[in-house]
Amino acid sequence: MHWSAHLSMLFGEIPFSQRPQAAARAGFTAVESWWPPADEREAWAAACLQHGLAVSCLNADGGDLDRGERGYLNVAARHADAVAALADAVALAARVGAPCVNLLVGRRLPGVDEAGQLELVVSGLRRCGEIAGERGVTIVVEPINELDIPGYLVPAPREGVRLLARVGSPHVRLLYDAYHDARGGGVPARDVAEYLPWTAHVQYADCPGRGRPGTGDLDLPELVEALAAGGYDGAIGLEFDPGGPTLAALRGLPELDG
Repeated sequence: MHWSAHLSMLFGEIPFSQRPQAAARAGFTAVESWWPPADEREAWAAACLQHGLAVSCLNADGGDLDRGERGYLNVAARHADAVAALADAVALAARVGAPCVNLLVGRRLPGVDEAGQLELVVSGLRRCGEIAGERGVTIVVEPINELDIPGYLVPAPREGVRLLARVGSPHVRLLYDAYHDARGGGVPARDVAEYLPWTAHVQYADCPGRGRPGTGDLDLPELVEALAAGGYDGAIGLEFDPGGPTLAALRGLPELDG
C-alpha cells in the first residue's frame, strides 16, 4: 500500500497546477484529483509526468460540485454528455497512467421514477466500462453518504455492490471511501473485509468533519491494518481537509509498506 495525495483537497494553499510538485517534494509518489480545472488541466498533467508521480485515480466531470451536483449519469437529457465526459477523463487517465476513473452517478431527481434512473445508470456504466476497458482503465463508483449529500443514488457501499452486480462489468468496480462509510453509520475497520473483493481504490478522511487524521473518530492505523489483513495493496487516497498548511496536517501519518 501507499499514500496518494488528493490534490483537490491537499495543498490548497497553492495553485492547482503547482500541487504535483509540492506533493513530490513532500515525499508522495502518487496523487489523485477531481476533474482538473480546464485552465490548469494541461499544466497539471504535465507536472504529474514531470515529477514522476503515479496518478492513482481521476474523477470524471461531475457537474457543478459547488452547487451540489454529483454527476448526471441518471439524467436522461444529459446521459450522452455524461458518457462523453467519462471518455474525456479516460483519455486523460490513459495519458498520465491513472488506472481508475471515478464516475459520480448523480442525485435522485424529484418526480422521476427512481428505478428508471438506476436503470439509466446501469446502462451508462456498462457503456462507460466498455470505453474505459479499451484504454486499460477501470471505472470506480463511489458511494456518498446521505448526511452530506442527500439523495445521492448510491449512498452506501452495500448499495454500491448491488449496483456493480447489476452492471456485471469487470471494468466497473467500487471506490471504497472510509469517510463516507463511517459518516453513514458504517465501521470501516470491520466493513472493508466485505467490500475489498469489489474495490479498486480506497480513500480516507477522518470522521466526523472530513479533517486530517486525529481530528475525528476514524482511526487511520486501524483502517490500514484492516486493509492489509484483507490483502489490499493499492493506493490510499488522502482526501481530507488539512485545516491549514498541508505539510503540518501530514505529520504523524503511519508508515506504509510498498
